Amino acid sequence: MFTETTDTFCDLKMPLQERVVDKLADMLFASDMILDMLRDERSFKFAGHLTSVEPSVRLVYNQINELMKQLTD
Repeated sequence: MFTETTDTFCDLKMPLQERVVDKLADMLFASDMILDMLRDERSFKFAGHLTSVEPSVRLVYNQINELMKQLTD
């Protein structure tokens, strides 16, 4: 499992809006990865029942995307 390390002191130097957008980007990336995993036909054979979460993950993705647009425009 990949564990991301962050420099807390460096993070505190960044403006709050940039830190929020950065974390939203992480969430957007993670939700996109989940959607890719759910669409992957190799995974579908083993976890077809997980397709029921796809609409919720897609909603989260779209909401985060809209938030990022609001914060960066």
